[in-house]
Amino acid sequence: MKIIKTFSVFIISSILLLSIYITTSFPEGVSVLTHYVFGDGEKLELKSNYIPNSPVIIKSLKSMKVGQTKVIRFKQYKDWRLSYALNPFRLKKLKNGFEIYQYIKFDTTGKIYTIVNILGVKMKIYDNWVNLLNPTPYMLTYSHTY
Repeated sequence: MKIIKTFSVFIISSILLLSIYITTSFPEGVSVLTHYVFGDGEKLELKSNYIPNSPVIIKSLKSMKVGQTKVIRFKQYKDWRLSYALNPFRLKKLKNGFEIYQYIKFDTTGKIYTIVNILGVKMKIYDNWVNLLNPTPYMLTYSHTY
């Protein structure tokens, strides 16, 4: 019985630590997924201090003209953190900043997957799993001014 109790404490502690790690390391992705699963379809205005510093955002904006909107798709390894929240997404360059918007609806076919990289351990997770939780699609926006 002591072994079962010790194992249970280990499992619960591991899940708790992993949850803390994911929430603090990938907060944008957690916000997107949480709103998809528990939201009511209302628009989400994503908050993030990271997004303006994302290498994908910086590189994309350099090649865009003011007023231009572009669909951005990228390899996850170019920005793991952003990829858990948005990939692909629409980016609009403004005179003094940028806007992001994307309709969030996960794949239902079982053909699309995300590589989750946790401390160098990479796991392939198919995006359609979340549909078992009966999520509600929604529009995501993000706005940043310099």
